[in-house]
Amino acid sequence: MRSFLFLVAGALCLAGCGKSPSERLAEAAVSAASGHKVEVDKDGGQVTIKSDQGDLKIASGESAALPASFPKDVYLPAEYSIDSVMEMPNAQVVSLAASGSAATLFADASKQMQAQGWKQTMAMQQSGSAQMLAFEKDRRSAMLTFDEQDGAVKVGLQLTTRQ
Repeated sequence: MRSFLFLVAGALCLAGCGKSPSERLAEAAVSAASGHKVEVDKDGGQVTIKSDQGDLKIASGESAALPASFPKDVYLPAEYSIDSVMEMPNAQVVSLAASGSAATLFADASKQMQAQGWKQTMAMQQSGSAQMLAFEKDRRSAMLTFDEQDGAVKVGLQLTTRQ
């Protein structure tokens, strides 16, 4: 999975050039790496990679917005901006920049997720500025990471649904 995401990132760089030949090159690269026929469709800061396994949608910068299907019972900081969003079948990965401290956001997330019925399965604090939480609810899993960088907290949300 990690190598696939690396290849997708490389393909996105190529597709980011914005011209049809680059999109075709990205399609060829991802198809060769994944063994599946894919189609790359770039629209502004958004890229959609279509395959027989489902669509992978990636948005960053000003075009990034929470997906309409983003669960209402998943923690979001009070103040944040969206850095990037990746949607694929049964998963969403969201990167946010938030104000505050990692420790405060970590505590708020733990409390709010549990209040929404999520079972906390892991809490890890590697340092004061890098922390992680994991939760399960029904057939869903959520991993939240908090990392202080350059005066802001980078918040990562990884949501998956088991079949």
